[in-house]
Amino acid sequence: MIYILLSLLICHFLADYCLTTHGMIAAKAKGWPLLPIVGHAAVHAILMGAALAVMGISWKMCLWLAALQLVTHFVIDTTKGVLTGHFPLLADNTHKPFWILYGFDQLLHLLVILLIASLSVI
Repeated sequence: MIYILLSLLICHFLADYCLTTHGMIAAKAKGWPLLPIVGHAAVHAILMGAALAVMGISWKMCLWLAALQLVTHFVIDTTKGVLTGHFPLLADNTHKPFWILYGFDQLLHLLVILLIASLSVI
């Protein structure tokens, strides 16, 4: 399971930081428009689904887990964007509330990754 978890964490890094476009970043910052956020979540889902398939997980399980990743990533990122849009202090990286929200966002993503890794070995 450690290889699956490590692979999923690498996928998360690639999708969240390397493969995110300017349009995705702008949409995530305010929680709108939804299509770029769906695209961002889809990048996560595709990478993680592919990584699980390479690890020998059945294609049905890969699809279910990729769908779980897509939905949860979309909900987490959209919620964070809406919150930062309504509360400007949360969008200002010079203030502690920004970093608390950022850390909580990443914690939620990591908990989903742990869930996916756990479910993949059932």
